[in-house]
Amino acid sequence: MIWRRLPLVLTIMVLGVLISFYLIISSPRIYQASAVIQLDMPAAIDQGSDSSLPASRRVQLIEQRLMARANLREVIQRLGLFADTQLSETEKLGALRSSTRIESITAPGVSVESRMSLAAIVITAQAETPATAAAIANDFADSVVNRDRENRQLRMLESQEYLHNEERRLNEQLSEQERQAVEFSARNEDSLPSSQEFLQTELAQLTEMETALDRDIMTLQRERLSLEAGGLATETRPSASLVQQIRSAEVELAQARRTLSPDHPEIKRLEGTLERLNSGVASGGSDVIRRQAELIDAQLAKLNEQKAGIIIRRTEIDHARARAPEVSRELEAMTRQQRRLQDRYNEISRQLAQVETQQMLMENDQAERFVLLERALPPEYPAMSNRKKSAVMGAGASMGLALAVAFVLELLNPVLRRGDQFTRVTGTRPVVSLPYRLTAADLRKRRLRNIYMILLLVLGIFIALWLIGQIPGLPSPGVVSMPTDGMG
Repeated sequence: MIWRRLPLVLTIMVLGVLISFYLIISSPRIYQASAVIQLDMPAAIDQGSDSSLPASRRVQLIEQRLMARANLREVIQRLGLFADTQLSETEKLGALRSSTRIESITAPGVSVESRMSLAAIVITAQAETPATAAAIANDFADSVVNRDRENRQLRMLESQEYLHNEERRLNEQLSEQERQAVEFSARNEDSLPSSQEFLQTELAQLTEMETALDRDIMTLQRERLSLEAGGLATETRPSASLVQQIRSAEVELAQARRTLSPDHPEIKRLEGTLERLNSGVASGGSDVIRRQAELIDAQLAKLNEQKAGIIIRRTEIDHARARAPEVSRELEAMTRQQRRLQDRYNEISRQLAQVETQQMLMENDQAERFVLLERALPPEYPAMSNRKKSAVMGAGASMGLALAVAFVLELLNPVLRRGDQFTRVTGTRPVVSLPYRLTAADLRKRRLRNIYMILLLVLGIFIALWLIGQIPGLPSPGVVSMPTDGMG
């Protein structure tokens, strides 16, 4: 079948191979350039204290911003890309986005979640001219380096502003909380836990003072009764009774001075009584008794007033001790709130110190930063493509198409050419099978057939060499001329 259809098979194969060669050769050449950015991490700086985002996260944010529509539009305008094309803006942006690739290289032996996991960044750009590919790669590399520094400075300024505002707000809250705590402690001084021991001691002192006041009151009351009883006898014997009263007052004063302190009210009372008795020798006894009774009544009123004050103070202490648990809970809640505010204030102060330290290190070029390690250079040769593979696939497809056409034509013209074919179709074995003898016309057709195939092969080889530019002095029409600028 192949031999009989050989001219057709060769024609289809040669045309298919030439068409595939033309499509491969006429496709534009793609040049690829790469720029390398290194992550510089000073050894003298503790990287764990860096409060900024990890480098890998910053690269993701930068890549998203670089591939944004607005930034790609600026790159196209800045580099003059697609100047000679009629593409729409969406097609231009899609072509630039698909021809640019940003790859992150991780450090070996370092966890992916570590801050030191990123080692370098490789930015690769593809274009139809070497200069354009290098320009695109370098433009994106400069944007990565510059935008990383700008983004970090912007983030630090935003962080500083936020932390300063938060620090000021917490400071005001702490001052207000301290003021409230002081006012609450002043209003509930007797109910504070720290005052309970003092209140217990004060209660014991108040009890002793109340006992002493009761004793003094009873003494004054007895004197009042004695004075009233002695007043009746004084009316009959005023002079003798007055002398006895003076002597009795002197004896009582001497006894009181031995047992009581000099500023005790009892001593003052006895001294006043003795003075009045001495001054009342010339006056009537009734007047002295009256004045002495008035003095005793005044002392009794004063002692009763003191006792009432002690009772009021004891009531206040009992009420304060009853409110002690509630005051303790409220004070503890205020203390916890104040402690939380203080912890938050300390944390904000620590973060602010870290941000200020990072800003100082960045200003001195001592912080983590991206460094353009290798700029993209215009490549000398086009990027590796699948031209050989495409050529082999085109030749294989042409051969398959030729064999398929020959097989279809054979099925359309079923001719019994051998004895076994006749036996399979009719079921009868032929008695005699004679070979076909070529006539002069057949021989002439065979010669023309061979000449056609030879010319076809020679012409196909010549056209193939012409297409790939292997014929000196005859340029290949399939090679697209190199554009002067742009990506297409």
